[in-house]
This record gives sequence, C-alpha cells and structure tokens, in this order.
Amino acid sequence: MTYSLNTLNASAGGKSAPRSWAARFSHEIGLLVGLLALVFWILALVSYNAQDTAWSTSGAGDGLIVRNWLGRLGAWLADGSYYALGFSVWWCIAAAVKAWISSLAYWMRGGEQVKSPVGPWARRSMFWMGLLILLLSSTALEWTRLYRYDTFLPGQAGGMLGYSMGKAALSWLGDAGSGLICVILVVLGAAMVFGFSWGQLAERIGGSIDGLVQGRRAKREKAQDEAAAIRRLQDVEL
Repeated sequence: MTYSLNTLNASAGGKSAPRSWAARFSHEIGLLVGLLALVFWILALVSYNAQDTAWSTSGAGDGLIVRNWLGRLGAWLADGSYYALGFSVWWCIAAAVKAWISSLAYWMRGGEQVKSPVGPWARRSMFWMGLLILLLSSTALEWTRLYRYDTFLPGQAGGMLGYSMGKAALSWLGDAGSGLICVILVVLGAAMVFGFSWGQLAERIGGSIDGLVQGRRAKREKAQDEAAAIRRLQDVEL
C-alpha cells in the first residue's frame, strides 16, 4: 500500500488533523495481516476433509497425507471451527469480511470517522453483541433443525455451542417456540452485525420491484402508442 490514497487525511473543512505516519503504517499492516488471516481461514474451511488428522479426530490412514489445502494447520483450524460452531462459523467469516471492509474504508478516509448519531464505541458494542446473539441463535437453530448435516461435520450440526444452546432452547421453549425465537434472534443479530434495517431493505426491494414494473408498463404503453400511430399513418396513406 502507498500513501497516495491518503489525500483524504484531512477533511474538506479541516475538521480533523491527519494521522501520524506510525498510525497509518500500523493500520496498513493490520489490514494486510487481517486479509491474510481471513483468506487462510476461508481456504481452510472450504477444503475441510473429515479424513484429515486433527484435534477432534485421528483421521484415516497413517495421518501423513493431508488433504486440506493449507496442510496440517489448515486441517486443525477447520476441524476446530466446525466442531465448535458447525456451519454457523460462516457467520464469523461474514462478520470478519464486513469488519475488514469497514477498516479499509476508514483507512481510505484517512482516519475520518463517519458522521453518525451513534458513537464508535456504541457501534463496536452493538457489533459484538449482535455477533454473540447471531451465533447463539444460529447454532441452536442448526442443532435443532439441520441435524441431517451431521455427517459433513466433525461433530454435530451447530457444534458444541449449538448442542448446549439447542438443548436449552428445546427444554425451555419447545420445538416450535425454539425455532420461532431462534429465527427472530438470527434476524436481529444479523441486522446488528451488518448494520442495516430489515424495514429499509424491504422498502428498497419493494421500490426496485415497483420501478421495474412501472418501467415495463411504460415501455408497453409506448409500444402500443407507436403501433397506433403507424396504423393511423397507414390509414391516411390509403
């Protein structure tokens, strides 16, 4: 990374002073390390193989052959991730991607905070609280509803967290109640983590659909008007 993009270090109104060279450099190093770690984690999860030797299993064969793309370390990382959280670990991946993109945008603004009625500490607290809610509800929902995918995981669907939360949810809320509450909490947690409103999203989708319908209707009416004009012109010529 170079500092050519950091021409945004100071705001147009001069409201904030540019960050020091050390702060910018450490931020860039953090972005690079974070990107490498994120890519490593994703590749390890994608190439997970139950026959690889890891901490929850002895694998198949003599353990010398590692099928994970990132070797033994990747096999252990994927095995531990899936064993703890099941497929819900991909929520962590999505949240990490969102956090990395936000950090990149912050670096490109030169450390300029986005104007928001909510402070940065409140946003961070909401992010982590939302991620906790999302993981607790998603793993419980996975354990109680997606148990047929156990064969694809080193443990049970939802992992160890899903096993604990799913049993508690079934015990206290029953089958139907636990499913309903978990779905609601997944929706709430996703909105907190990714910083969007489901109402605004529905409004935007509805506006896009309405615009598409209105555009097609206008094209159809235009085509009908052109056809009528051509017929009138032909009648006049005759």
